[in-house]
Amino acid sequence: MSVKIKEISNVELVLSDSNLTNQIIEDIKNGEVYILRNAFESVFISQLKQYLTGVGRNSLPNYSAIYNNAPNGHLINIWDPRSTVGACFHQFNFYPWNFDIFDLFERTKMIYKLKNVISGKKQGQYMDKFPEDNFTRRLAFQFYPSGIGGLKKHADPVGEHQLVVPTMNLTTKGIDFSSGGAYIELSGKKIYTDEIAPPGDVLFFNAQMPHGVDVIDEGKQPDWYSFNGRWMLLFALNSLDLNSMNSKAKQIG
Repeated sequence: MSVKIKEISNVELVLSDSNLTNQIIEDIKNGEVYILRNAFESVFISQLKQYLTGVGRNSLPNYSAIYNNAPNGHLINIWDPRSTVGACFHQFNFYPWNFDIFDLFERTKMIYKLKNVISGKKQGQYMDKFPEDNFTRRLAFQFYPSGIGGLKKHADPVGEHQLVVPTMNLTTKGIDFSSGGAYIELSGKKIYTDEIAPPGDVLFFNAQMPHGVDVIDEGKQPDWYSFNGRWMLLFALNSLDLNSMNSKAKQIG
């Protein structure tokens, strides 16, 4: 069985036509993949990578749990055994209550509206600057360095809050890296998303479908500082870490 790939050509139509939306939901539940082509321009993507590379090279990682008013920050995971899913990447997290020079949550709001309606929610849900029903939007940029970067096969939580977790490639296979890359697994077969969605395209697929990232340029000598490898963006919706919130409240009090 091969994955069926369809395109979203008119965002406003999807947001306004419930029959079309219901068809997309049914398709995605059945394992089909939708792609929104050219959602973001190459100049914007290049500026983002340049900015994040500067942050990664010139500041110490400062991991923070997800809680209301958590700071933007970045972290490095090198196959940490404490992780729920085995991974090796440099991740940069942004939250809607913090300012950033790109005004990222304004520029990505249409993607989150699409995520909402495809997940069976109202398009305006979770769109406030602050958490709603214990959930918040999070933009997670992930860099997988050549020679070592990857993500073990897994499935993401699907529930009342989401059916899909949109992703966008920020690099090109064959130019920025040669082998490995993100994939979706269907009937035991891997479909490499880097080969069907160039930078700027946003993918929508059932988050319960097994997926991961095969090691980028396996066998190369890793060089984290060079930032040679694969970049992607995850349009996430996460629950707050209540333990961290309670801890912060105690500190403030």
